[in-house]
Amino acid sequence: MACTVCLVGKHLASSNEATASAADLRGTSAQVSTKTSAAAPDSLPTVTDDMNSAIAGYPDLDTAATLIDLDTGRQYTAGQTTTLFKAASTAKVLTAIDYLHQTETGQATLSQSIDGTSAEQLIKQMIEVSDDQAWADLNNYLGDQQQTYADSIGLSSFTGGEYYTMTAADEAKLLALLYQGKLINAADRNLLYTYMANTTNTNLIQAALPSDATVYHKYGQLWGYLNDAAIVDYQGHHFALVIFTNNPAGTSDDYNDQVALIHAVTAAVFKDIN
Repeated sequence: MACTVCLVGKHLASSNEATASAADLRGTSAQVSTKTSAAAPDSLPTVTDDMNSAIAGYPDLDTAATLIDLDTGRQYTAGQTTTLFKAASTAKVLTAIDYLHQTETGQATLSQSIDGTSAEQLIKQMIEVSDDQAWADLNNYLGDQQQTYADSIGLSSFTGGEYYTMTAADEAKLLALLYQGKLINAADRNLLYTYMANTTNTNLIQAALPSDATVYHKYGQLWGYLNDAAIVDYQGHHFALVIFTNNPAGTSDDYNDQVALIHAVTAAVFKDIN
């Protein structure tokens, strides 16, 4: 495996992932419903404008947001739509999907030991508590193949190696492909959903949604970056929402503003599509 991939654990272990009390997300067996419902057509054209308006309230932050309505396929982007952000721990979803894909093609198993821990336990720790050492162990196992896998599923902006970067749109595309069942089988997807429904930080996208919304997500924090990537199921309506934010000073001093920005964008999206 290339040395640059080996460095992921070292650099991200210092990222000081923010944590908050986990909310009850309908138990670990929750599954996104396949039921569809139509959003009001006349509200949809306002989504991009409203996201941009929310972002404009925080001019000192670099921000990109992408919404994909999973029932209609419509996609909306706002902010710095082509900027490569450090995905931070939101990229752990890609690592998990790639490893699960490896198990489905007979190249790996969930029960096998990697550095003394089963692969399944590493995935759980990586997603639920954002364990950077578990991520590093899985990345080291997957090696440069992970870049090949990302390219093969159309994540054209993704770059692995020392740091994981991509656009918010490609992170949202990853979630949409996951939801659509195009990446891994239903059993493996449900296993990953279980972990994504029980993460340790529920203070970002989820906190701006109704309490009865089901949210499968992964947040990430690294230096000035604070990101969240979520699949949301609310009363039969499904959408993927990704919000990447960065304090250009490279510090966490603007953390509270970044949380407020994520809430504002989420509220704007939710108002328009529900």
